[in-house]
Amino acid sequence: MDQKEQEKKLDAYYSLNRLHLQLSFWASIAALLIGLSILVAGITLIFMGREGLSSQLTTIGGVLTQFIAAGFFFLYSKNLRQLNVFYDKLIRHQDTMYAMSLTLHQIPTPRREEMLETVISMLLTRNEPKTPMSPELAKVITDAMQAKHGGKA
Repeated sequence: MDQKEQEKKLDAYYSLNRLHLQLSFWASIAALLIGLSILVAGITLIFMGREGLSSQLTTIGGVLTQFIAAGFFFLYSKNLRQLNVFYDKLIRHQDTMYAMSLTLHQIPTPRREEMLETVISMLLTRNEPKTPMSPELAKVITDAMQAKHGGKA
């Protein structure tokens, strides 16, 4: 798959997720407004002297709808955060593919090995996942550097 096609798919993925988030946001707003309207109607019925079961149920229904709307907003915020995480990972993956492609196809053969080592080094140190380097990985990197420099550390 070429890079233009990857960019198109990445843009399509992002656009689709943004559309879903927008629909989620507007559904939350609609639930909030409906719940508020029901709550105001129930309170209005109570102040008009209709203290029967219908006014109580209307008020309770309005309060419950407000809780549902709050749940919608909570899910919206979680989805927004998750979209940003996934999109960042896709961008990192795309950047990795660009770097590897440029190294393999654009760099002259004598410098290609050195550039691949540089790309690999950058990938290992770009803090993903954001945890400290394990001792095993540090030892492997140290051994590789020693082997490259003829045993000098």
